[in-house]
Amino acid sequence: MPSLKQLEQQKAELDLKITQSLEVLKKMDHELEQARLRQQAIEQGTAQIMAVMEKYNLTQEDIFPNSTVKVGSVKYKESQTLAEMRQYFNRR
Repeated sequence: MPSLKQLEQQKAELDLKITQSLEVLKKMDHELEQARLRQQAIEQGTAQIMAVMEKYNLTQEDIFPNSTVKVGSVKYKESQTLAEMRQYFNRR
């Protein structure tokens, strides 16, 4: 049968493990909350971008033109002009 001193030692070790586990759990909860907030901000930003795109009848190419020019593709300046034309005609 273990002595009182051994039991106290085991209790101290278990208390330390519990404390360490709680700290890890708190850290994980904090990281999870930060990830949730980041995801929420991303979703809100995406919704706002989509609303602006719909309002001004823009395409993804109008906002993020390709860095490489393809044969027959619309150049950046022309893309801006098209976006301005869409804005003008959508107001009518």
